[in-house]
Amino acid sequence: MRADFSVMKALKAAVVFVPQAWAGAWLVLVLMFAALAGGPWLLAGQQLPLNFAPLLLIFCILLLKLVSHGALYRIALFGKEARAEGLGFGGLQIARPELRLLLASLIAGAFVMLVAGAIFLVFAIALSLSGLATGYENSMAAVCAIWRRHSGVDYVFIVYILAAILFLVFVALKFVLMPAANIGGRKLVALNALGLSSGNVGRLFIGLMVIVLPFALACGLAVRQFGHGNAFMWLHSALLVLTIFGLFPLIVGFLASAYRQIMAIRSK
Repeated sequence: MRADFSVMKALKAAVVFVPQAWAGAWLVLVLMFAALAGGPWLLAGQQLPLNFAPLLLIFCILLLKLVSHGALYRIALFGKEARAEGLGFGGLQIARPELRLLLASLIAGAFVMLVAGAIFLVFAIALSLSGLATGYENSMAAVCAIWRRHSGVDYVFIVYILAAILFLVFVALKFVLMPAANIGGRKLVALNALGLSSGNVGRLFIGLMVIVLPFALACGLAVRQFGHGNAFMWLHSALLVLTIFGLFPLIVGFLASAYRQIMAIRSK
């Protein structure tokens, strides 16, 4: 059964959700900002030769991302019942939903990597057989040359590259409802999340672009205007604040609303 959700309704829900996200997950969002803003600065000033320090920072950021996903989706999907679903103080909690999110992300990531690997393998074989890679240090150098040259069979490879990128974006969009399904469905949802977005990939793309594009344009203009000298550090912090406390909750609110709408339509 086709379940088309309302993009406008989901966008309105995303805006309403932002203050709810601040109230319920303020601590994990602050910690994520601290890790992203202060982590690189601490590593730069690190006097001890701790080779594992960057890996530790990456681990902390990924862990906070996982925990924040669990918190925000609990708040977005269950509202006042989020506490009963395991929401911790300030959004800090590690429970079965977070473990489901982690396992589902690993499975989906492995699937996407297999797809991307197959696409790259076909491209590499075709490039080698065509002889276009001859005389270049590696495949990337050959691809750059093809992209600049634009002649003859080059167009075939250029079309293949563009089609591959669009296909990978499509696959990624097929998985965007997976976190909401794991939290809202209270069960492991990994590859079966592909069916959740059936018929709605275009709507999901439009909604996400409405949220992301203004932010991306504003960031680009800000970096162009102030992305140099002493102002860069302040700009970096400001963009992190907008990303963590604005963009991130908006995306979660939009996807949670889309998931709720789709599930409500399919249950009729």
